[in-house]
Amino acid sequence: MSDAVFAFSVSLLIISLEVPNTFEELKATIHNFVPFFATVALVFFFWYLQNEYFRNYGLNDGKVVFLNLALLALILFYAFPLKFLFTLLLSWFTGISFFSEVPKEGESILTQEQFPELIVFFSIGYAIIWFIFYLLYHHTFKKRKVLELTAVETAYLSNQRIDALVQVAIGLLSMVFSLLRLPLISGLCFLLLPVWLLVNNHHFKKQLKAVSGR
Repeated sequence: MSDAVFAFSVSLLIISLEVPNTFEELKATIHNFVPFFATVALVFFFWYLQNEYFRNYGLNDGKVVFLNLALLALILFYAFPLKFLFTLLLSWFTGISFFSEVPKEGESILTQEQFPELIVFFSIGYAIIWFIFYLLYHHTFKKRKVLELTAVETAYLSNQRIDALVQVAIGLLSMVFSLLRLPLISGLCFLLLPVWLLVNNHHFKKQLKAVSGR
């Protein structure tokens, strides 16, 4: 069921790429491959986390079913908005327009006043998705004795729980700066992600050595 929903999300993105009728339309489709790939990559990343969770812990009680349903609904809801965001960001960063249609005269893809609202929208979604993962990890952590997790498995689960909380915090921090009409700082908040990943990876390796006694 879960795999089918993720596959459906990607299918919707593929369907949105209409079959070209002319060579110019074909070039436009190829031109949009980069934002399409970025969107699919992020959807795949969340699918991987969700799939890893069920493969590692195998919980399927009422709470897990409800949280999984909420997660899948969010992924489906954010599929097209994510593609819009990646198309916009890649257009800004590269100076190349990845939008297949040029806005009509007097219209704009996104105004300066709308940008903070866009960041708030995605920051909230990002925070909620990671909060759902945190609730899943926390629920599993409370059942670690029932699941008979080893010390290493418990350490890994604990690390996942902390990582999810930090991801939530980054999303909320970005949202706060957007609400304060500081979109540049809000966007820079997500640059904390690679820093956190490096710090967290280093900390987990040390924790793993302490647990395993090596």
